[in-house]
Amino acid sequence: MKILFRPQVRNRSIPRVFLAATLAISLIAMGGCASHPAMPNWVNGPAEKYPTEQYLVGRGQAATAEEARDRARADLAKIFEVAVAVESEDIQTFHQKSDSADKKAKPASEYAAQASRRLTTRADQIVEGIQIAEVWQDPQTGTQHALAVLPRLQASMRLRQEIERLDAATRKYLDESRASADILMKIGAAQHALDAQMERVGYQKSLRIVDPTGRGAESEWNTAKLDADLSDLLKRVRVEVQTAPDAPSGFAAAVSGAVAGAGFLIATGEKTDYVLVANLALDDLGLREGWYWQRGTMEVTLREIAADRVRGSRRWDIKASAQDHGVSRQRAMDQVAAILKKELRETLIGFARP
Repeated sequence: MKILFRPQVRNRSIPRVFLAATLAISLIAMGGCASHPAMPNWVNGPAEKYPTEQYLVGRGQAATAEEARDRARADLAKIFEVAVAVESEDIQTFHQKSDSADKKAKPASEYAAQASRRLTTRADQIVEGIQIAEVWQDPQTGTQHALAVLPRLQASMRLRQEIERLDAATRKYLDESRASADILMKIGAAQHALDAQMERVGYQKSLRIVDPTGRGAESEWNTAKLDADLSDLLKRVRVEVQTAPDAPSGFAAAVSGAVAGAGFLIATGEKTDYVLVANLALDDLGLREGWYWQRGTMEVTLREIAADRVRGSRRWDIKASAQDHGVSRQRAMDQVAAILKKELRETLIGFARP
């Protein structure tokens, strides 16, 4: 009986050992699964938790979690950066067409630069609402992945608020322009109205991206019509240009050209509404350390004939140099012409105060 009993004990011990080993392997496997979570669906596909009709999303990957977060934010922000670039190009094209038609609008490059500054600021404000929803690390490579999200409703509300603000400002400026009896104040208010609507164009482009319908909020004003109305107002202002007899050669022509380029009428005699007195004083500093220097000031003053009063004045510093004396002088005059072309219209309209 002892012989029969012993084999039975051995046969029972075999499954116990096997069971223990199996259990240990299972626990190890379970532990391994717990420490290596499955790859989220948003890494290589749609983010199911954040449907596209409700969210804009961006993805980023890098060696560190912080860098992955930054790249995810940047990936989402590209959506608005593209809108900024497209709008700047649209504005530039629009004003190039205006220039070719009547030579009165500001240089297209200036408008594009102004637009870029405004739109970049706007894009920065929008992307402030971007959130990092999830971060995941690949257990095999160690690469960090991040998901950035921006709720469409939140971004849409911000954009619509800005659009409403600009529309209210446009309405106010147009009412002021119509009501004013002062032609410069009419022009100043009309310019502000146009600027507000040009800025609105950018918000509308971004809103079309955020709005699931793609419609955004259409404006009741047309920027081309506002620009044409402003040009008509400018044509009503007759400006006589006066410079000193001993002004540098070419200065009087540069001032007159800038006045005409700004859209005002060049006038002489009894039909003059305003006199623009322009002075340029350049000092030849001679040769200094191998460079010829020119330094001076340019000043313009606008005087209203009917009221016999000065509407405003402005001064600019001029500084130029070159290794050739004649070239230094030419560079100074080129700087004068560039300032007049770029800033005279804004300066004269800025004198639109009672």
